[in-house]
Amino acid sequence: MLRFLLEVALPFLAPFAAFFAYRLLVTRGRSFLERTPWYMLIAFGILLVILGLVSLAFTEGFAPGGVYVPPHVEGGRIVPGEVRPKVGRHD
Repeated sequence: MLRFLLEVALPFLAPFAAFFAYRLLVTRGRSFLERTPWYMLIAFGILLVILGLVSLAFTEGFAPGGVYVPPHVEGGRIVPGEVRPKVGRHD
């Protein structure tokens, strides 16, 4: 849940929070919801979410050619799954 908030919800809501904070400071709350550029805020929010997810796609993950080892139990403890480098012959 926290990961969803940090990767999707927070970047989407950031333009809204920044705009509303700006408008409150400038107009002191005088009818700022009537002239809110909703389409631009939604577009910038979606753009930030897309940029965040694309950056995660390029910075996270494992090297190709690895071997996936699924979660298993060792000595009564659950060992999480992982991707290990392939050991052996390189073609």
